[in-house]
Amino acid sequence: MSDNLQLWLLFVAVGLGTFLIRLSFIQFHGSAEALIARSKHILTLLPPAILAALCIPAIVFTRPLTAYQPDYFQWIAALIAILIARFSRSVFWPVAGGMICLWLLRYLSS
Repeated sequence: MSDNLQLWLLFVAVGLGTFLIRLSFIQFHGSAEALIARSKHILTLLPPAILAALCIPAIVFTRPLTAYQPDYFQWIAALIAILIARFSRSVFWPVAGGMICLWLLRYLSS
């Protein structure tokens, strides 16, 4: 069997296994509506937590950990993005506003 076919079979098997594991939790609890109703509050907090987990290390650690040097322009842009997120309740506008702020700060400083 070729390596590509084995790789695709592995992808399908892992995907099917993941699906069956997730389906089993729903089946053990009875219905998906009860499970979603109980965890709705937690699910609303998930996207901001994921976005923070992806962004904060890139903002704080701009260089290798052995040569830590803060980039204050990134910190200012992050604070602007947080303020925009607080009032817009959107994901797009904080990202766009933070990037525009960072680009403006770097353009004005050069």
